[in-house]
Amino acid sequence: MTDVLRLVVAVAVVGLLVRTLRPAWDHRRLAIRIWRRIRVHHVVGSLALLIGVVGVATVLFAFVPLMRFGLGSLVGVSGNAVFAPVEEISVRSGGGGLEAPGVASGSGRGLLLTAAGGFFAVLLALFPWLAYVEERAFRAGLEAATLGRQIWVALRFGLLHLVMLVPIAAALAIGVAGFFYGLIYRRAFRDARDRTEPVVVPGLEEPLPAQAAWCTEAVLASTVWHATFNSLVVVLLYLGLVMGL
Repeated sequence: MTDVLRLVVAVAVVGLLVRTLRPAWDHRRLAIRIWRRIRVHHVVGSLALLIGVVGVATVLFAFVPLMRFGLGSLVGVSGNAVFAPVEEISVRSGGGGLEAPGVASGSGRGLLLTAAGGFFAVLLALFPWLAYVEERAFRAGLEAATLGRQIWVALRFGLLHLVMLVPIAAALAIGVAGFFYGLIYRRAFRDARDRTEPVVVPGLEEPLPAQAAWCTEAVLASTVWHATFNSLVVVLLYLGLVMGL
């Protein structure tokens, strides 16, 4: 039964990603703009943030037993549901899922690395648009938020990831990243407000009104960090598969 549920999750994820391809393509100029903004400090900072997120999740997982549970426990998915297709391929190619990718060997391992590489490439292409949608939903409007509201929004951002079948500990840890993105948004909003030149958004011929322009610029700034973080996770995960970690 668990095998069937895991397969259903994998198919559902692929279906959702396919549906995302069209809007992501329609906003490809936005994605290109986000990719072009990524600098070394984004990568280094995202690595530090990832270490912090993993650290928080590990502590919660180790010392609060309830935090180990999530919807993924019911369907046999060991991590984020977005990686379920790769986990399914790993299991069917003779491996033990993403937790034991090194078990697969020979043609099975080749299939896993090829399929995972293609799947991760699609994710990398989609991340800028997906990150922008989330940042616009969760960060826009935080420029005047109290500390309490910032924490609440970050918590909601993290808990939303429970639908991705991650354990509660991971969801709360993701909330830490959400709080960081909120800080980036607020700083970028202040910087944009202090500028005198108008902000032109790709796809629009005329500059936006000041308040909307500041908000858009701030969302783009937090999106760059969000997309970099997600991309770093995927790259590290693929390197782990290649090295058999």
